[in-house]
Amino acid sequence: MISSDTKNSFKEKILAGQKPIGTFCELMSENVVEALGNAGLDYIIIDNEHSPIEAETTLTMVRAAEHGGITPLARVREISRPAVLKLLDVGVQGLIVPNVKTVKDVKQLVSWSKYAPIGNRGFSGSRKDGWGFTLGMDVPDTMAYFNERVLLIPQCETAEALESIEDIVAVKGVDGIFVGPYDLTIAMGIPGNFEHPDFIAALSRIVAACRKEEKFAMIFTGNRSAAVEYFKKGFDSVAYSMDAAFLVNGCRNEIGSIRDMILPMLWNSIL
Repeated sequence: MISSDTKNSFKEKILAGQKPIGTFCELMSENVVEALGNAGLDYIIIDNEHSPIEAETTLTMVRAAEHGGITPLARVREISRPAVLKLLDVGVQGLIVPNVKTVKDVKQLVSWSKYAPIGNRGFSGSRKDGWGFTLGMDVPDTMAYFNERVLLIPQCETAEALESIEDIVAVKGVDGIFVGPYDLTIAMGIPGNFEHPDFIAALSRIVAACRKEEKFAMIFTGNRSAAVEYFKKGFDSVAYSMDAAFLVNGCRNEIGSIRDMILPMLWNSIL
Protein backbone atom coordinates (compact mmCIF):
# COMPACT_ATOMS: atom_id res chain seq x y z
CA MET A 1 0.00 0.00 0.00
CA ILE A 2 1.35 3.40 -0.99
CA SER A 3 1.16 6.20 1.56
CA SER A 4 2.29 9.80 1.64
CA ASP A 5 5.23 8.93 3.91
CA THR A 6 6.63 6.18 1.64
CA LYS A 7 10.30 6.78 0.92
CA ASN A 8 12.56 5.69 -1.91
CA SER A 9 14.90 3.68 0.33
CA PHE A 10 17.62 3.54 -2.35
CA LYS A 11 17.65 7.34 -2.54
CA GLU A 12 17.65 7.64 1.24
CA LYS A 13 20.65 5.30 1.48
CA ILE A 14 22.50 7.26 -1.21
CA LEU A 15 21.90 10.52 0.65
CA ALA A 16 23.08 8.91 3.89
CA GLY A 17 26.29 7.69 2.22
CA GLN A 18 25.49 4.03 2.86
CA LYS A 19 26.85 2.73 -0.49
CA PRO A 20 23.85 0.59 -1.56
CA ILE A 21 24.45 -2.57 -3.59
CA GLY A 22 21.97 -3.97 -6.11
CA THR A 23 21.75 -6.36 -9.01
CA PHE A 24 20.11 -6.76 -12.40
CA CYS A 25 17.07 -9.01 -12.80
CA GLU A 26 16.77 -10.95 -16.05
CA LEU A 27 14.85 -14.09 -15.01
CA MET A 28 11.29 -12.70 -15.16
CA SER A 29 10.50 -14.09 -11.70
CA GLU A 30 8.76 -12.31 -8.86
CA ASN A 31 9.86 -15.11 -6.52
CA VAL A 32 13.50 -14.43 -7.37
CA VAL A 33 12.94 -10.73 -6.66
CA GLU A 34 11.45 -11.44 -3.26
CA ALA A 35 14.31 -13.83 -2.45
CA LEU A 36 16.89 -11.19 -3.40
CA GLY A 37 15.22 -8.81 -0.98
CA ASN A 38 15.55 -11.42 1.76
CA ALA A 39 19.22 -11.88 0.80
CA GLY A 40 20.01 -8.30 1.84
CA LEU A 41 20.41 -6.45 -1.45
CA ASP A 42 19.33 -2.82 -1.45
CA TYR A 43 17.76 -2.63 -4.91
CA ILE A 44 17.13 -4.47 -8.15
CA ILE A 45 17.24 -3.22 -11.71
CA ILE A 46 14.48 -4.91 -13.72
CA ASP A 47 16.03 -5.15 -17.16
CA ASN A 48 13.67 -4.26 -19.99
CA GLU A 49 16.59 -3.82 -22.41
CA HIS A 50 18.58 -7.07 -22.40
CA SER A 51 15.88 -9.51 -21.28
CA PRO A 52 12.39 -10.48 -22.52
CA ILE A 53 10.83 -8.46 -19.67
CA GLU A 54 8.14 -5.93 -20.62
CA ALA A 55 5.88 -3.66 -18.57
CA GLU A 56 3.44 -6.43 -17.55
CA THR A 57 6.20 -8.55 -16.03
CA THR A 58 7.84 -5.46 -14.55
CA LEU A 59 4.61 -4.81 -12.63
CA THR A 60 4.64 -8.23 -10.95
CA MET A 61 8.34 -7.86 -10.13
CA VAL A 62 7.77 -4.40 -8.65
CA ARG A 63 5.04 -5.82 -6.43
CA ALA A 64 7.39 -8.59 -5.27
CA ALA A 65 10.12 -6.02 -4.56
CA GLU A 66 7.75 -4.00 -2.42
CA HIS A 67 6.79 -7.15 -0.53
CA GLY A 68 10.43 -8.15 -0.13
CA GLY A 69 11.59 -4.74 1.08
CA ILE A 70 13.91 -4.01 -1.85
CA THR A 71 13.79 -0.91 -4.05
CA PRO A 72 12.62 -1.61 -7.62
CA LEU A 73 14.49 0.27 -10.33
CA ALA A 74 14.16 -0.63 -14.00
CA ARG A 75 16.18 -0.22 -17.18
CA VAL A 76 14.00 0.95 -20.05
CA ARG A 77 14.03 -0.84 -23.39
CA GLU A 78 14.69 2.33 -25.38
CA ILE A 79 14.51 6.11 -25.32
CA SER A 80 10.83 6.61 -26.02
CA ARG A 81 7.82 8.05 -24.23
CA PRO A 82 5.87 4.75 -23.92
CA ALA A 83 8.95 2.90 -22.65
CA VAL A 84 9.36 5.51 -19.91
CA LEU A 85 5.73 6.05 -18.93
CA LYS A 86 4.69 2.41 -18.71
CA LEU A 87 7.43 1.55 -16.25
CA LEU A 88 6.79 4.63 -14.13
CA ASP A 89 3.06 3.93 -14.00
CA VAL A 90 3.53 0.36 -12.75
CA GLY A 91 5.53 1.74 -9.83
CA VAL A 92 9.28 1.55 -10.45
CA GLN A 93 11.16 4.02 -8.27
CA GLY A 94 13.88 4.88 -10.74
CA LEU A 95 14.75 4.52 -14.41
CA ILE A 96 18.13 3.50 -15.83
CA VAL A 97 18.22 4.67 -19.46
CA PRO A 98 20.60 3.06 -21.98
CA ASN A 99 22.19 4.38 -25.16
CA VAL A 100 22.06 8.04 -24.16
CA LYS A 101 24.19 10.19 -26.44
CA THR A 102 23.25 13.86 -26.18
CA VAL A 103 21.97 16.52 -23.84
CA LYS A 104 18.91 16.62 -26.11
CA ASP A 105 18.26 12.94 -25.32
CA VAL A 106 18.45 13.68 -21.60
CA LYS A 107 16.17 16.72 -21.73
CA GLN A 108 13.61 14.63 -23.59
CA LEU A 109 13.85 11.96 -20.90
CA VAL A 110 13.31 14.57 -18.19
CA SER A 111 10.24 15.81 -20.06
CA TRP A 112 8.74 12.31 -20.12
CA SER A 113 9.71 11.18 -16.62
CA LYS A 114 9.22 14.25 -14.43
CA TYR A 115 5.99 16.11 -13.80
CA ALA A 116 5.73 19.87 -14.19
CA PRO A 117 7.38 22.18 -13.40
CA ILE A 118 10.50 20.04 -14.02
CA GLY A 119 9.14 18.11 -17.01
CA ASN A 120 5.91 17.32 -18.80
CA ARG A 121 5.11 13.78 -17.65
CA GLY A 122 1.60 12.69 -18.54
CA PHE A 123 -0.67 12.52 -15.51
CA SER A 124 -2.92 9.54 -14.83
CA GLY A 125 -3.98 7.40 -11.93
CA SER A 126 -2.25 4.01 -12.19
CA ARG A 127 -0.82 1.24 -10.07
CA LYS A 128 1.90 3.59 -8.79
CA ASP A 129 -0.65 5.53 -6.71
CA GLY A 130 -3.39 2.94 -6.29
CA TRP A 131 -5.19 4.34 -9.34
CA GLY A 132 -5.60 7.63 -7.53
CA PHE A 133 -7.05 6.20 -4.29
CA THR A 134 -4.14 5.65 -1.90
CA LEU A 135 -2.13 8.88 -1.66
CA GLY A 136 -4.98 11.18 -0.66
CA MET A 137 -3.31 14.14 -2.36
CA ASP A 138 -4.42 16.72 -4.87
CA VAL A 139 -2.81 16.82 -8.32
CA PRO A 140 0.01 19.32 -7.53
CA ASP A 141 1.04 17.42 -4.39
CA THR A 142 0.94 14.09 -6.23
CA MET A 143 3.21 15.49 -8.93
CA ALA A 144 5.66 16.84 -6.35
CA TYR A 145 5.57 13.49 -4.48
CA PHE A 146 6.68 11.48 -7.52
CA ASN A 147 9.16 14.08 -8.73
CA GLU A 148 10.94 13.79 -5.39
CA ARG A 149 10.82 9.99 -5.08
CA VAL A 150 11.26 8.67 -8.63
CA LEU A 151 14.79 8.84 -10.04
CA LEU A 152 16.03 9.46 -13.58
CA ILE A 153 19.46 7.89 -14.17
CA PRO A 154 20.90 8.10 -17.70
CA GLN A 155 23.63 5.63 -18.59
CA CYS A 156 27.07 6.74 -19.68
CA GLU A 157 27.99 3.98 -22.12
CA THR A 158 28.57 5.81 -25.40
CA ALA A 159 31.47 7.93 -26.58
CA GLU A 160 29.06 10.80 -27.15
CA ALA A 161 27.69 10.66 -23.59
CA LEU A 162 31.20 10.62 -22.15
CA GLU A 163 32.18 13.62 -24.26
CA SER A 164 29.17 15.58 -22.95
CA ILE A 165 29.02 14.12 -19.43
CA GLU A 166 29.39 17.42 -17.59
CA ASP A 167 26.50 18.95 -19.53
CA ILE A 168 24.37 15.80 -19.16
CA VAL A 169 24.83 15.64 -15.39
CA ALA A 170 23.98 19.34 -15.07
CA VAL A 171 20.50 18.90 -16.62
CA LYS A 172 17.80 19.60 -14.05
CA GLY A 173 15.82 16.44 -13.42
CA VAL A 174 18.78 14.10 -13.75
CA ASP A 175 19.36 12.41 -10.39
CA GLY A 176 22.48 10.38 -11.16
CA ILE A 177 24.55 8.59 -13.78
CA PHE A 178 24.93 4.85 -14.33
CA VAL A 179 28.11 3.68 -16.06
CA GLY A 180 27.80 0.71 -18.40
CA PRO A 181 31.46 -0.35 -18.43
CA TYR A 182 31.30 -2.96 -21.17
CA ASP A 183 29.64 -0.75 -23.77
CA LEU A 184 31.68 2.26 -22.69
CA THR A 185 34.99 0.44 -23.19
CA ILE A 186 33.74 -0.85 -26.55
CA ALA A 187 32.82 2.70 -27.57
CA MET A 188 36.29 3.85 -26.49
CA GLY A 189 37.97 1.20 -28.64
CA ILE A 190 39.27 -0.79 -25.65
CA PRO A 191 36.58 -3.48 -25.28
CA GLY A 192 36.54 -5.04 -21.83
CA ASN A 193 39.84 -3.45 -20.80
CA PHE A 194 38.81 -2.03 -17.45
CA GLU A 195 42.42 -1.39 -16.41
CA HIS A 196 43.20 0.82 -19.41
CA PRO A 197 44.31 4.34 -18.36
CA ASP A 198 41.73 5.94 -20.66
CA PHE A 199 38.89 4.03 -19.02
CA ILE A 200 40.16 4.82 -15.52
CA ALA A 201 40.38 8.48 -16.50
CA ALA A 202 36.84 8.34 -17.90
CA LEU A 203 35.52 7.00 -14.59
CA SER A 204 37.27 9.78 -12.70
CA ARG A 205 35.75 12.32 -15.06
CA ILE A 206 32.24 10.90 -14.57
CA VAL A 207 32.53 10.83 -10.78
CA ALA A 208 33.91 14.37 -10.73
CA ALA A 209 31.03 15.62 -12.89
CA CYS A 210 28.52 14.00 -10.55
CA ARG A 211 30.20 15.45 -7.47
CA LYS A 212 30.19 18.94 -8.94
CA GLU A 213 26.43 18.83 -9.56
CA GLU A 214 25.65 16.90 -6.34
CA LYS A 215 24.34 13.92 -8.31
CA PHE A 216 25.19 10.29 -7.55
CA ALA A 217 27.33 7.90 -9.61
CA MET A 218 26.58 4.20 -10.17
CA ILE A 219 28.36 1.45 -12.08
CA PHE A 220 27.96 -2.22 -12.96
CA THR A 221 30.45 -5.01 -12.34
CA GLY A 222 30.42 -8.77 -12.06
CA ASN A 223 33.64 -8.85 -10.07
CA ARG A 224 33.70 -8.56 -6.28
CA SER A 225 37.14 -6.96 -6.10
CA ALA A 226 36.16 -4.46 -8.77
CA ALA A 227 33.03 -3.55 -6.78
CA VAL A 228 35.19 -2.60 -3.81
CA GLU A 229 37.56 -0.62 -6.03
CA TYR A 230 34.70 1.29 -7.61
CA PHE A 231 33.49 2.37 -4.19
CA LYS A 232 37.04 3.50 -3.40
CA LYS A 233 37.05 5.53 -6.63
CA GLY A 234 34.04 7.47 -5.40
CA PHE A 235 31.04 5.64 -6.82
CA ASP A 236 27.99 5.86 -4.60
CA SER A 237 26.48 2.54 -5.64
CA VAL A 238 27.45 -0.63 -7.47
CA ALA A 239 25.06 -2.92 -9.35
CA TYR A 240 26.72 -6.27 -8.85
CA SER A 241 26.12 -9.15 -11.25
CA MET A 242 22.62 -10.43 -12.11
CA ASP A 243 20.07 -12.85 -10.74
CA ALA A 244 20.96 -15.61 -13.22
CA ALA A 245 24.64 -15.39 -12.30
CA PHE A 246 23.83 -15.57 -8.59
CA LEU A 247 21.87 -18.76 -9.29
CA VAL A 248 24.57 -20.37 -11.42
CA ASN A 249 27.45 -19.40 -9.13
CA GLY A 250 25.56 -20.44 -6.01
CA CYS A 251 24.78 -23.85 -7.47
CA ARG A 252 28.34 -24.35 -8.71
CA ASN A 253 29.80 -23.48 -5.33
CA GLU A 254 27.44 -25.64 -3.32
CA ILE A 255 27.55 -28.66 -5.62
CA GLY A 256 31.31 -28.30 -6.01
CA SER A 257 31.73 -28.33 -2.22
CA ILE A 258 29.64 -31.47 -1.87
CA ARG A 259 31.59 -33.24 -4.60
CA ASP A 260 34.89 -32.25 -3.00
CA MET A 261 33.70 -33.72 0.30
CA ILE A 262 32.55 -37.03 -1.20
CA LEU A 263 35.64 -37.47 -3.38
CA PRO A 264 37.46 -39.54 -0.69
CA MET A 265 34.42 -41.84 -0.52
CA LEU A 266 34.57 -42.34 -4.28
CA TRP A 267 38.29 -43.15 -4.16
CA ASN A 268 37.76 -45.60 -1.31
CA SER A 269 35.02 -47.39 -3.25
CA ILE A 270 37.31 -47.70 -6.27
CA LEU A 271 40.20 -49.01 -4.19
